[in-house]
Amino acid sequence: MTEQQPTADTHDMSWVLEHLRKEKGVLHAVLFSADGLVLAATSDIERAVAERTAANACAAFALGRSISEFAEIAGTSPHRIIIDLPDHCILVFSAGHGTALAVAVDAEMTSPEVAVASAATVKAVNGLRDALSARERRRAAAAPGAATS
Repeated sequence: MTEQQPTADTHDMSWVLEHLRKEKGVLHAVLFSADGLVLAATSDIERAVAERTAANACAAFALGRSISEFAEIAGTSPHRIIIDLPDHCILVFSAGHGTALAVAVDAEMTSPEVAVASAATVKAVNGLRDALSARERRRAAAAPGAATS
């Protein structure tokens, strides 16, 4: 039997996020699935915050895919989304098949800290893309006698 490639839904990838958190200015990081479920998060973030971050960042990616029609490339998923907040920045990157990675940085969008955090995230994603991926979940079969629409 062949061994399956480790993926973020089968192995703990929080070590990658903890490594990113060592970069100057990085506050937190959350790896999440395409349907907004947390796969890994830095140890300093509350689970509820990580879950809301995953759900909202997933929605931002869906919005990016939706609005891609405006750039005449309808249905294209964004590679990254940048949310510029006062004195802070949130970077959301496509990470692997079916996943994305959100990184919060305690710095202005144009600061060197954001550039370094962005470069470190891209390096991690490029080096670990397969491991940062998630397998597609199968839909649960309807229970016998259950109503279907």
